[in-house]
Amino acid sequence: MVTKRFLFTCILILLAGLPILAGCAGSSTGSTTGGLKAGPGVDLNKKTITLGILSPYSGPVAGPVGIPIANGVKAFFYHVNDHGGINGFKVQFIEQDTQYSPQLEVQKYNQIRNQVLMIADSLGTQPTFAIKDLAAADHMLVSAATLSSALAREKYLILVGTPYRLQVENAFDYIVNKLGVKNPDTAIIYQNDDYGQDGLTGYREAVSVYHLHDVAQVSFAVNDTDFTAQVAQLKASGAKYVFMTTLPTATATIIATAYKLGYNPQWILQSPAFSIQLLAVPALKPLISRAWVVSQGAAWGDTSVPGMKQMLEDQAKYFPKQQPDGYFEFGYAESYVTYAILKKAMENGDLTRDGLFRAFESLQSVDMGGLLPPAHYGSTPDQRVPTRDSVIYQVDATQPAGVKPISPDFTGVAASQSHF
Repeated sequence: MVTKRFLFTCILILLAGLPILAGCAGSSTGSTTGGLKAGPGVDLNKKTITLGILSPYSGPVAGPVGIPIANGVKAFFYHVNDHGGINGFKVQFIEQDTQYSPQLEVQKYNQIRNQVLMIADSLGTQPTFAIKDLAAADHMLVSAATLSSALAREKYLILVGTPYRLQVENAFDYIVNKLGVKNPDTAIIYQNDDYGQDGLTGYREAVSVYHLHDVAQVSFAVNDTDFTAQVAQLKASGAKYVFMTTLPTATATIIATAYKLGYNPQWILQSPAFSIQLLAVPALKPLISRAWVVSQGAAWGDTSVPGMKQMLEDQAKYFPKQQPDGYFEFGYAESYVTYAILKKAMENGDLTRDGLFRAFESLQSVDMGGLLPPAHYGSTPDQRVPTRDSVIYQVDATQPAGVKPISPDFTGVAASQSHF
């Protein structure tokens, strides 16, 4: 027979255990409401999802690259929020200024890592790779505003677009196979860091595949401001086609220096080497207008692609002072992938970081509204390269974003067979 004393003892034991149970629940990194699991950066009561942006908002990379990309990301999700959010959840951002510094990127990441579900935009190869191990330890997806090939080998870093290495290869496919120039005299000038090394890898592969007459491979330090020696080396080499794996400020100085030295090859710019702001410099404008840019996607204002009309409306509504800019378009297009991950994770009932990772690996294909070609994802490095195509653009000050396509969208021989 159960006595009152026995029941009383059992109740005391249960009551004593409640604080321990409550403590265990409070230390969990996730919570559940209505069958939806949530992790850091998700407030189930307020129905908000907080994402991080790590980008240069000050310094030389901010104006031409960092700010337009971040504005594109925010414009996309402001539109989503104004149209019901993601299953009723609104997206908000914590933004940090990295000044394009790897050290600052690490510091800013650590400041926000417990407050965000994922990083929606991290600009730059060196800064992004400075946080890759931290992100992996946190199971934090990072949408990278860099096209480094090495992203394909990092499971928590998301590549959006054709890698730099393949851009270089497609550029020389255009020269050799589209224009019919056999054994051209070629060279590369590259920033001596991970970004530059990726361009150099693509150049060396292109030399082998297309039988280029390689006459110079010239590097410079990230903080260099005088390029006289490098340009003199290029001029002495006699290179007729020079690929530039640079950033806009270096691009401007190199081309201006070459002009002063009487050297005017066909400049071919890696996508981050160009900014429309370069065309605002009167003395530089006629010099850079001969250059080509290797990139991809729809030209600004081309409303024949379905996503352009919406992007232009959102730009006018949310960032009316934003001028036409390919970097804004990239940030906006980049966000199609982030949205698809969040949407898929929510459909799976799992808004934790592990839930986002599983959603990402199961995406298979993302329609980017024609702003970029459809992106394809999987679990292996080769499958994590979303696209391999490029478009060759001519710098043209009469165009809204400063460039016009001179080739169709294509994938060259070398790019199609490269493995990661």
